[in-house]
Amino acid sequence: VLFPLADYTKPEVRKLAKKFGLPTAETPDSQEICFVPDTINNFLAKYIKQKKGNIVCALSDSAQDCALSESAQTVGRHRGLAFYTIGQRKGIGLSGGPYWVLDRDFKKNNLVVTKDEKDLLKKELFFKNANWLSGKEPKFPVKVTAKIRYRHEAAPATIYKIQDTRYKIQFSRPQRAITPGQSVVFYRGAELLGGGIIC
Repeated sequence: VLFPLADYTKPEVRKLAKKFGLPTAETPDSQEICFVPDTINNFLAKYIKQKKGNIVCALSDSAQDCALSESAQTVGRHRGLAFYTIGQRKGIGLSGGPYWVLDRDFKKNNLVVTKDEKDLLKKELFFKNANWLSGKEPKFPVKVTAKIRYRHEAAPATIYKIQDTRYKIQFSRPQRAITPGQSVVFYRGAELLGGGIIC
């Protein structure tokens, strides 16, 4: 597959668009989904039934596990777990903050928040649906650099196979807001080894 703009950076494409008088030359970058004319939350609200629930604040030192414990205090109501993401700070609807979204507990329909941003840091993640670009798995454990989101700086890590279709990534330093359902991709030097879905 050949992409016509593959060798150009975004600033170069904007410069060309301006040169040819295209209206997209001055269009600001989208912060949401580019083909959705409204905000992502308004778009989702049209298609997803909103199930309101409690917002609970982690009280324990082991805040990362608070969704599974009773050591949390109800501090408000949420409008549906689909409208929040791990690490989110704005738009939670609570006073007395700041608060960050720490977890979405789908079993209890609780949105778990924390007042300590450090609670978002984790050194490991689990992933499934691995796609190895070479067509076969590497020999484990394998040292890589891994990215957990588009603008995330690739971080040194080691991948371990823990089950037939499940893997663990151990980072050398904690990473912020590892989010289940998002993609993780891993590299060995400049070579893209593959990716998977964080679970």
